Amino acid sequence: METFITVTQYLENPDVTLSKIQRYDALIDALELQIISNVENSSFEELQMEDGQMKIRSRYRSMREMEAGLKALEQARQRYINRYNGRVSVLRGGTF
Repeated sequence: METFITVTQYLENPDVTLSKIQRYDALIDALELQIISNVENSSFEELQMEDGQMKIRSRYRSMREMEAGLKALEQARQRYINRYNGRVSVLRGGTF
């Protein structure tokens, strides 16, 4: 029996920012391919991925949910890239 982990568990493991970025890249690539495949086949929305060390499985209720998941992964990946490059967001004009 194959043992799968969740996307969250997959992303929690690495301590190094660069490793997290690489994991986000792998997930984004796999999810983009699955979205394309689902468009062509109109099949069940599921992502399965193996990176050589871990197997990931995530199920989505619809294509919209898959697209929202992709967008969230891309935004989180960009935050890690900014952190790696030393860039941070500064909020201005608010009262704290």
